Amino acid sequence: MSISALDSLDFEIIRELQDDGRRAFREIARNLNVPEATVRTRVKRLQELEVLQILAFTNPSKLGHAKLALLFADVAAEEHERVVDTLGRWPEVCYLSSIIGTANLCVQVMCRDDDSLWLLLQKIRSLPGVRAVSTNQEIKVHKIRFTTPPSELSY
Repeated sequence: MSISALDSLDFEIIRELQDDGRRAFREIARNLNVPEATVRTRVKRLQELEVLQILAFTNPSKLGHAKLALLFADVAAEEHERVVDTLGRWPEVCYLSSIIGTANLCVQVMCRDDDSLWLLLQKIRSLPGVRAVSTNQEIKVHKIRFTTPPSELSY
């Protein structure tokens, strides 16, 4: 499904849930002046189409001894999908995307400590097809939010 298949009500419902993913459908319906059943049906459809996923984000700096890092991996084209599938199943991997640039995978990981981060890096480097991995440790998350594209510049 392309973003063009969504209508303005879909986007308004998404924005309401982006502000508060636990917001009651009744409140969203009242805010948007539509029946609660409409909101419930739209949210279910958006979830089934994998347009919308409601989840909780944690603040790594509040979790105590957690190491958050961004890894950029250069993976051989013929091994790309297999490496994505493998990394996508690892519990330390928080975010995984294919990118264009000097690397072709962006991997965000959360580990207990420096030792577990080091072991994870070695494990990733040993995967067949992984040619190189560069690492940037994140020390503070200032903003994390996945939103719909803005309709116009806001700055």
